[in-house]
Amino acid sequence: MADKPGLLGWFISNPVAANLLMVVLVIGGLYNLPGLDKQFFPTPIIDKVYISMPFDGASPREVEEQICVRIEEAIHELDGIKEVRSIALDGVGKVIVEALPGYPTLRLTNEIKTRIDAITTFPIDADRPVVTELIYRHLVGVVQLAGELDEWELKELGETLRDDLARQPWISAVDLVSPRRYEVSVNVSELDLRRHNLSFDDVVRAIQSASLNLPAGAIKGIDGDIRVQTRGQAYYREDFERIVLLTARDGTQIYLGEVATIDDGFEDVDTVSRFDGMPGHGLYAYVTANPDVVQSSRVINEWVAEQTPNLPEGATLSFWRDAALPFKGRVETLLKNGLGGLLLVFLVLVLFLRPAVAVWVSVGIAVAFLGAFFLLPYTGVGLNMISLFAFLLVLGIVVDDAIIVGESIHTAQTKGVEGEAAAFWGVREVFKPVLFAVISTMVFFAPMMFMPGEWAHAAKGIPVVVLLVLMFSLVECLWILPAHLSRLGPEQPVATPLLKRLENWRHRCADWLVSFARNRYRPFLQWALQHHLLVAGFFLVMLSLSVALYGGGWLRSAFFPRINSDFVEAKIVMPEGGSFSQSELVMQRVVDAAEALKTEWNQRPEYEDAPAIGSILGRANENEVEVVIATISEGVDTEAFALALRSDSGSLSEAKEVRMDYTIRDPGKPIRLVLASRKVEDLEAMAGDVREALLSYPGVFDVSDSFDSPRDELVLELKPAAETLGVGLADVARQVRQAFYGAEAQRIPRGREDVKVMVRYPEIERLAIANLNDMYIRTPDGGEVPFEAVATYRVEAGYQKLERLDRLRTLEVEADVEANGPPPRAIVQSVFRDYLPKWQQQYPDLFVNLDGELQEEIEFREATVRLMALAMMVIYALMAVAFRSYWQPLLILTAVPFGLMGAIFGHMILGWQVSMFSIMGVTACAGVVVNDNLVLIDRINCLREEGTELVTALLRAGEDRFRPIILTSLTTFVGLLPIMSETSVQAQFLIPMVTSLSFGVLFATGVTLVLVPALYLIAEDARALRARWFGGKNGAPALSTSAS
Repeated sequence: MADKPGLLGWFISNPVAANLLMVVLVIGGLYNLPGLDKQFFPTPIIDKVYISMPFDGASPREVEEQICVRIEEAIHELDGIKEVRSIALDGVGKVIVEALPGYPTLRLTNEIKTRIDAITTFPIDADRPVVTELIYRHLVGVVQLAGELDEWELKELGETLRDDLARQPWISAVDLVSPRRYEVSVNVSELDLRRHNLSFDDVVRAIQSASLNLPAGAIKGIDGDIRVQTRGQAYYREDFERIVLLTARDGTQIYLGEVATIDDGFEDVDTVSRFDGMPGHGLYAYVTANPDVVQSSRVINEWVAEQTPNLPEGATLSFWRDAALPFKGRVETLLKNGLGGLLLVFLVLVLFLRPAVAVWVSVGIAVAFLGAFFLLPYTGVGLNMISLFAFLLVLGIVVDDAIIVGESIHTAQTKGVEGEAAAFWGVREVFKPVLFAVISTMVFFAPMMFMPGEWAHAAKGIPVVVLLVLMFSLVECLWILPAHLSRLGPEQPVATPLLKRLENWRHRCADWLVSFARNRYRPFLQWALQHHLLVAGFFLVMLSLSVALYGGGWLRSAFFPRINSDFVEAKIVMPEGGSFSQSELVMQRVVDAAEALKTEWNQRPEYEDAPAIGSILGRANENEVEVVIATISEGVDTEAFALALRSDSGSLSEAKEVRMDYTIRDPGKPIRLVLASRKVEDLEAMAGDVREALLSYPGVFDVSDSFDSPRDELVLELKPAAETLGVGLADVARQVRQAFYGAEAQRIPRGREDVKVMVRYPEIERLAIANLNDMYIRTPDGGEVPFEAVATYRVEAGYQKLERLDRLRTLEVEADVEANGPPPRAIVQSVFRDYLPKWQQQYPDLFVNLDGELQEEIEFREATVRLMALAMMVIYALMAVAFRSYWQPLLILTAVPFGLMGAIFGHMILGWQVSMFSIMGVTACAGVVVNDNLVLIDRINCLREEGTELVTALLRAGEDRFRPIILTSLTTFVGLLPIMSETSVQAQFLIPMVTSLSFGVLFATGVTLVLVPALYLIAEDARALRARWFGGKNGAPALSTSAS
């Protein structure tokens, strides 16, 4: 086809190529769809390295000085480190290193290992440090084992089931949660030690020398080598009791069992776990790569059904926290809304375009979506709630370019042009605005891929999906759609009366839109052009009003969207070092409240078919309490249940922190301040000041800080008499540690874990401080003296946990804010303005930073402004080159602030909070609303080039482009209407983004049809005024393609 050059003409004249291209995209998408990752929420990027180093028996202060500080000093100079946090606890030091964004975490892990391995000053009694790169594991479900079995039997059964479940396909790892570790405790009283003239070191040496397996080489014989082994390893209590401890001169042997009481049991740690009132352990199943929660759920369900008949009497297996259930539920919700939106879009197209054109335009949506599925596996984005929402979001946008092309070809056909000529003429007429409209939308969506923060990364699926869909929609509307529409003949009359009535109604709708444009819109536009300054002023006032509404706090805002989960989780932290019985009482109180609420909710009429609340898990570990309540029916308002549970649980004043979480990923309290200083005394004094300052603001509650109340700590000191006996402070400390904490004799391989063998006093001699005075210290010459003769002790306050940030001691203060209270950001700004200068004057070494939600919000907003400005500069440059004008791109970009105006009014009308997704919706809206301006200004330019007078060109261009502008805006709005009207609790967080986009497009349509022509005319006035004052070409068309 010589008269139709290029790829456009080639595809129009070669429909086989167009059809084959469409088939390739469809088959490729269908082929890759089953292999996509399927998970409820996207995989977060952790970018952290975790270092743990046990130092059994050491206080937090010792752990800080001897573990944490040495690790920090060794690694802080490494490249790629964003921050270093460390926590010193009783008996363990933890250091968490966060990498800079984009820095290879594996490389940083190896460098940290190298530096830590070079440290030679760690305490001898400390274990080796473990350096781990933190990798996110997808929790696909929890199988709860419960039953009235003894602790040994329950743990053995749990370990067997864990190993078996871990071998199943679609399962990467299984953790058995809550059982205590095995331990052999050799308890020797002070009286028995003195009676036999023994020390703890003697008992340890006896165990180590007798309890071992050693290879003794091989004996070469005639028939071959025979290996020689010594097998003396003790494994169980009876084995240890037979170990010879002493041999008298007369040959009499004293066995360990005669001197010590040996307990073959569990570690002396405080933990309890009850599932629906029975003791139990949890089997937490994870997938580390390529998750498919549907397949994993199927495997676990089949495994539970297979194992249940083989369980001992009284034991039960329950599969709960099934990740596939919320995934399937949200997929069904989004698919239902997507199909509803698609149907509405199709009906709108059928009403105003020829049915065959509407069908092919709608087919283009499917082709673009399947094309996106074709390439989606190579982008690292799978199927999850966010990416599926992106397909729903782009539903109304993806048809815009196809509508413009289809409407242009339809217009050519109604003018009498037929076949390939109509297709080519129609595409050529709108090629530039369609191309630049798609590019501009893509440019505005692209910055979402580079937003900072965990939540922004989770939302990365939105821009990836939108960019792919738009790219394939452009391919479809330029190469595939014209080839199909070029083969449409004249519209055939229908035969049946029903179809005839439908066709007449459709013609009336289509004719009404054309008539409205000619008889209503054009006269109104003419009036607007006559009063163009008044029109511009009106729109400017409305824009200012919307900005004032947002800036004045009339709209509620919450940066992190609260995504309701199918579980309510009560997390309660008791003071460090407190009584475990207090933790158990609190756990039972919350469990009782949950059971009462469960009964009440399940009796409600709306839950007659299926109960609202299911199983309840209560777990207490040291000072931490956790109660998890599962919902069964879909749509249970977990937020309301969490609030009721908090109220019914009582004041819980004895708890340090109480958190009722009902969300998928709890962002924590909205206000989190990090105070750092070199002096811990300053931080201790600051804790009360900050708490008092925050509580002075209305709506602030549940203020907590990371400092526990100091608890008693014994400090040992030598007496002068110790030196004459040759006893040093290290000797006293070592023997006290052996007696009260224990001396580790060995670790024996037994079953699935190494079991510690600890030598110490019996429990009754370890419970009171007074027992220290009854202790005897062994001297280097083999004698023994009372503890009081060589040492004394004093009681002083000591912290149970010490936290550090970037080599400084830190204090974290957190606070919650009521939903109808002031914005957290405003509270923090006020604190910084009114209190911080006084604090810094009082404590010169003090540093104060934000952390958590507010910090991420500030970074996100700064990045949004920066990236939006960059996107607008890119679009301006593209438009300036394409339209050969400096001013026309500014006219096109006027839609952006008015899209923001629509988003603000939309949130106000529907009563939604402004969240991170609202801001992303405004960004998406900016890319969509410029498209209509592009189409209109391109048409104005074409008419001006043909010599049409300015006002006539504005009126005619408005009338010519009224139908495609209305159709593109209407399809975008109605495509999002179902999700906007969605009532399910779990979909609520998505609606603010939809509101921003839909209302922004709706309001910007008025801007395109009325304000843009008025601004065009104002620019012409300005050009004429410039020409009159400074000289120049009079009569040159304002902002024309020949003007600068």
